[in-house]
Amino acid sequence: MKTLERMGLTSLLGLLTGSLFLFGGCSKDDGDTTASGSVKVTYKIIGSSDTKINTVVYFSGSSPVSATGDFGSTWEKEATVESRSKAIVTASANGLKQTSTLKAQILIDGKVVKESTPSTGTSLTTQLSLSN
Repeated sequence: MKTLERMGLTSLLGLLTGSLFLFGGCSKDDGDTTASGSVKVTYKIIGSSDTKINTVVYFSGSSPVSATGDFGSTWEKEATVESRSKAIVTASANGLKQTSTLKAQILIDGKVVKESTPSTGTSLTTQLSLSN
């Protein structure tokens, strides 16, 4: 059973990392000056109290960083990204009930600039990017 859980986690991590490359590789150059220059962001993953966050993938600089473990119901990380369009985070978690929730936030200067729609259920994923 543990092997199956690990295989599922590995597959999910691969999917999440692939999603980051997909979003990170597609940039739109429309002359928007807010998308250029390095930006300090704070990534937040917030789950309901019965949620256990187990995988987070986020961009730092121009590369994805993967973190796995038992992070409880909240996770936070400050990072500097090479541009606003590289501010991307994705996470997975397990909830105990169908009403369990998980959402992501990206903050700049301590203010939430974007928040995902909460995911609900027992198998939770969330993804958020400033590029779209």
